[in-house]
Parts: sequence; structure tokens; C-alpha cells
Amino acid sequence: MTSRSALGIGLLVGLLVAGGVAVWWSQGPSDERVRRTVITTVQEEAPASFLVTGTLDIQARVTVDSAQYATPDWLSFVLKYSQPSALSLLEGRSSTTVRVPGRVSYGFDVRALEPSMISVEENGTVAVDLPKLSVHSVEPDLARLEVKTSAKGWMRVFPSEVQKKVREEALAGAKAAFRTQAERRLRDATQPRVNTARALEKMLTPPLRAAGVAQPKFRIRVGSRLTLEPEERG
Repeated sequence: MTSRSALGIGLLVGLLVAGGVAVWWSQGPSDERVRRTVITTVQEEAPASFLVTGTLDIQARVTVDSAQYATPDWLSFVLKYSQPSALSLLEGRSSTTVRVPGRVSYGFDVRALEPSMISVEENGTVAVDLPKLSVHSVEPDLARLEVKTSAKGWMRVFPSEVQKKVREEALAGAKAAFRTQAERRLRDATQPRVNTARALEKMLTPPLRAAGVAQPKFRIRVGSRLTLEPEERG
């Protein structure tokens, strides 16, 4: 074989390889590669298995009544041996109201995202059905905490550990109120779903381009009440 023939064959092989790559690139990556890219990207962005996609600013207000707590032993003894007319001076109750703003983060558990929830439509749109949203963390802003305590009777005259317990219970109740409000908003409001869909779209676009999707388009469903359509991309 002459060097000229070898060169011609080499050029022909090169053209065939280049043509094959061009055809593959024009067709785009396989559905399996798209699924793998989506899941790998989401998991890498959530090393703790939970992907945070947004936050909610919430203010909680909780009131706790001291009557829910046992009377101190020393006061029980005094009440037992006091005259009825003196009971009104000794008995009493206190209520503590805690008002505090805070921030709640939300997102979804990436372990719940399965390959069957990702598909590529005929026009190339990447469709993703996300798991439902849930609360990730509750962070009260204690620097802006407001506490109001009203008392009468012995709790005003004899400060006791009951007041401390009431305050602690009120703070715990505020954290629980944060979570309850956040779960309600995640269930009923549209904006958290919109934020999640847009966050995922922004996250997935670069890796899908690197995988061979020239102009990634998405149809992202968060729960059953919102779908981010391809035309909504900015």
C-alpha cells in the first residue's frame, strides 16, 4: 500500500468518524444519559440527601398559661394549710406570650427522585416530576425575640421556676408554630413550587448542555398543582 493510499484511507476514516459524531450530536443524548445527568446533578447539589430550594420568612406568636404546670411543692404546702380567705392572695397564674420572626428553609429529599420520574419528550423537552416539598430547617431570629409575661397573685410576688418553664414552653411552641405555618404554606401556596422549579431549571441547564442537549427545555412538575412549561424560561 502506498503512502498516498494510506493517507486517503485515513482521511476517509476520519470523515466517517466526524460524521458519526455529528449525527450523534444532532440527535442529542439518550434518555438514559439525560436521566443519569439529572439525578447525579441533584444528588451532588445535596450532599446531605436534602436539596434546599427556597426559604420562607415567618412570624410566630405563642401564649402559654402557667396553669398547665404543677404548683411548686412549697406553695402546695402553704395552700393546704392556709385559711380560705388567704387562698385568693396566694393563688395565681401567669401567661407568657412569645413573638419571634424567623426563617424556614424547604426543599425535597433527593432520595425520593427516581429515574421513572424523568423523561425526554418527543420535542426534546426534559420532563421532571419532583417529590413533594417539605420543611428542612427552622431558624428563629432570637435577636428579635419579644416576650410578654402577665402575672397575678403569688407568681408576681414569688418568682419561681414555674415562670421559667412557661417561657421555655412558649419558645418551644414558637418553633412548632414555625413548622406548622411553613407546612401549610408549602401545601397551599404557589410560590414555593415556582421557586423550586426555577431553581432546578437553573441547576440542570449547564450539565445537560455538557451532556449534549444543545438548548435544554424543561417541563417541571412540583406536586400535582404546578408545571413549569418550556415557554416560561427567561
